[in-house]
Amino acid sequence: MEDRYQLTFSETVPRALVREMVTALALLRYAPSTTPISAIGSWLDPLHPAQRETVRLLGALVRAGLIRIHPTTSVTAMEWEPASFQAALAAADGDPDSVHLSPQLTSQFFPLDSCFYAPFATSAGTGAQHLDTVLSERLAPQRLTAGQHNDLLALTQECIAEEALRYFTYRLEDLNLPAVTENHIERLREAAYKVARHRPLGEIYNLVWRSTRAAAESAQKNPRAPRVNISTHAVNQFETHALRAVTEPAWPIKAFGEVTGCGLSAMTRTLFYTVLDLQPLETSFCDIEQGLPQPASDPAPPVSETGVQPDEAGVPDDDDELAFFIRWLHTYPGSWDLEAVFRCLDDLEQTAAGMEYDVEQRVARRAVAHLKLLHERLAVVLDPRQAALAVVAATDLLQHPVTGRDPESMRPIGAVVRQRLVETVLQTMPEASADE
Repeated sequence: MEDRYQLTFSETVPRALVREMVTALALLRYAPSTTPISAIGSWLDPLHPAQRETVRLLGALVRAGLIRIHPTTSVTAMEWEPASFQAALAAADGDPDSVHLSPQLTSQFFPLDSCFYAPFATSAGTGAQHLDTVLSERLAPQRLTAGQHNDLLALTQECIAEEALRYFTYRLEDLNLPAVTENHIERLREAAYKVARHRPLGEIYNLVWRSTRAAAESAQKNPRAPRVNISTHAVNQFETHALRAVTEPAWPIKAFGEVTGCGLSAMTRTLFYTVLDLQPLETSFCDIEQGLPQPASDPAPPVSETGVQPDEAGVPDDDDELAFFIRWLHTYPGSWDLEAVFRCLDDLEQTAAGMEYDVEQRVARRAVAHLKLLHERLAVVLDPRQAALAVVAATDLLQHPVTGRDPESMRPIGAVVRQRLVETVLQTMPEASADE
């Protein structure tokens, strides 16, 4: 452990997504200690409203380089190969003399049981202070670009909705009702995320309370009804109330205050109190959207990142048009619509547009499925735009030949898919001015 996770420090804080920066800042602000940060799974008020997301976010912070695993982390918080003595014994066909006594660390770990530190400045303590300062400056709304404003709003909706879902679960437990069954969770989540765009959290708390109270009253009136049906009734009630709250903006709903025993998560507190400087229970998504300052302009990436001198950005490389196109998109991230790439892939997967023969339609759909799977795997570690660029670049690897509608013209399926992607992306760009 000491060899793998030696304490190392740097002055440069890497760039990260808004969601990751807010997570890291919340971790620093609400951890009992930052030398090291530990026992995150036992916080009374969690890091993120949903524990499953806490696990994912901690992994994302480690991959982004904002935190590192501390060498004092328990060996039981790591995954080893073999995983246990029993596994090693089984691999040795049950012969104890053949068991290798040198288990190796894997790259997998259990985030809630691990210890972390901020690897900046000169020590864990000064590193936490330095990271706090840098993230606070980067997250100032006036410093965020238009794309980061969108990320900030998406995180706002997520925090409001997930806090409401957490309170829903808390109310069911408090009323001794069973958890919502798997086949109804998606309806509940959809209603929560929908109403989170229109009403503040305090009002949504009220809707949750009404829904679960109605379910509890129904249980008393119908004692023979299966208990799981009562929880489903609570979901139905919340779905109805949420829709009315969205479609009737003038419907008055008394806002609740913070709930004792179900306090706000560290991320929600950090987002509202530190980044937005607003009250989390009284401020709606729309209030935040309307109150954001003008976005900062997208900074031009340094030559060290793009490999392109500024005066070269508009000069195509005749030898590799794909490389030029990707480089151009990277250099001007604000000029194209990220979602257009994935809309195009979805369309291709459904229609196999441009393919005349059934066999080649199957080839096209399979190729697009590979690209979408690649994106899913990269999206957890890369910036969304970088993941989209990787998908475009990967089209060059799809070499299965197809003819399309012109039997005389045979091309790799990757070239066909790439052409559609390029056309779709170009259509989303604003018209250039005369000077441009």
